Amino acid sequence: MNRLGLGDLLLIAEAVLDTSAERLARTISLSSAESALAAPYASFGEADFYPDPVVRAAICCSRIIRNSPFPDGNKRIAYECMREMLERTDLPWPRPAEDAIEIAETVKALAARTLSEEEFVAWVRSRVALGERLRGRPAGEATV
Repeated sequence: MNRLGLGDLLLIAEAVLDTSAERLARTISLSSAESALAAPYASFGEADFYPDPVVRAAICCSRIIRNSPFPDGNKRIAYECMREMLERTDLPWPRPAEDAIEIAETVKALAARTLSEEEFVAWVRSRVALGERLRGRPAGEATV
């Protein structure tokens, strides 16, 4: 399953911020973190709001940025959480060096809310589709 827990979030933050997970656990806003991690799995009755793993990963990234559970590094942490969720469902995320600026600008635009969550989801979907084409797999074929 691609769902991230609080421990996963802290380990990702540890790698991004080069600070121990134990130390980060003392500074994180637990309610903000738990809310962000739960958002991709929102449902009503039996209906999931975000059944698509690409959308779930993008929503997780967006909500970590919006909720800002850490004093610093939320955009970088959110981006890496999204990549981890995609990896857990065997969805490719191509990151050639020449795309680093585009990726950073897109995440910054999401944080500044000049890019909507829906536009961000579409952008993530297009990058995953590119990765699937590069991998030689039909777009949308994922292991869930």
